Amino acid sequence: MKKIMIVDDSSTSRMFVKRCLQTVLADQGEIEYMEAENGKEALARMKESPADLALIDLNMPVMDGATSLRWMKSSPKLTLIPVVVVTSVNSPANREELLKLGASHVLSKPIAPSKLMPVIHEIFNIQADDSFGF
Repeated sequence: MKKIMIVDDSSTSRMFVKRCLQTVLADQGEIEYMEAENGKEALARMKESPADLALIDLNMPVMDGATSLRWMKSSPKLTLIPVVVVTSVNSPANREELLKLGASHVLSKPIAPSKLMPVIHEIFNIQADDSFGF
């Protein structure tokens, strides 16, 4: 069973990302979704139970997405977890910086299954014809 951590200070955003993931991963068996309101909470939860993937909002109180990413990539226990940063700040410089910090992908808001599908398929090595009958 795969575990996916969704980190966003908005419960509505977390719910929406989860629904998009459920659509993209509908044929992939059981998925455990973990949620956190900020990076600090997410790091604490993932140190106890590491995820197979983390989707992290960039702008959050307590600990933002960039700081969370730095912490994850410096932790031997969390460094190999792919991180998708979700942001409303869609500048090339911002994207480049996040990728240098270790993000697997940077997606701009709003999130949609069509944006998530190629990213999730790449991360989990899912063949394109495995979902939606394509």
